Amino acid sequence: MSQILPLIKRIAQNVREKSGDGRLEKFFIFKMARKAFAIPAVDVEEVSMPVSLIDIPQRSDFIKGVVNIRGIVIPVINLRSRIGLEADYQIEDGSRLLLFTFKSGAQVAMMADEIEYRLRDGVVEPVAPEKTEEHSFRMAVIDHVRYPVLMIDMWIEKNELEILHTVVESF
Repeated sequence: MSQILPLIKRIAQNVREKSGDGRLEKFFIFKMARKAFAIPAVDVEEVSMPVSLIDIPQRSDFIKGVVNIRGIVIPVINLRSRIGLEADYQIEDGSRLLLFTFKSGAQVAMMADEIEYRLRDGVVEPVAPEKTEEHSFRMAVIDHVRYPVLMIDMWIEKNELEILHTVVESF
């Protein structure tokens, strides 16, 4: 699986810059709180089994703790309440960590209740000019079904990236 993702990233890099203009993209479908979302495959660095979450001092609803993936400390974030879902969750057999790397090099992980491993083709719908809110979902049509597209960088503030970096440096 992890060998396929770099190839998908290279193919999709030129598409990412012009999302929403009707171009075909590759998506993972995942669920949080029984609600299905799409996430561009180019955004996902890795999909991992859940590992032990290490608590951190002054943990918040946003930062749940950190995990150690092959010697790399990665903060685990929880965007559920920000996207209108119940913030609490239980790790189940189908739960997976989605790992992301931002342009700044910062890495974060987010827990999904389940993920469909098959990459699916979809088209991101154009955004209407009046719907350009910073924290809103674009929609993608995948197999004739509309899914909200979680673009993780749209839901994290710049100062939060700095806080995540500080958390990692403390380990």
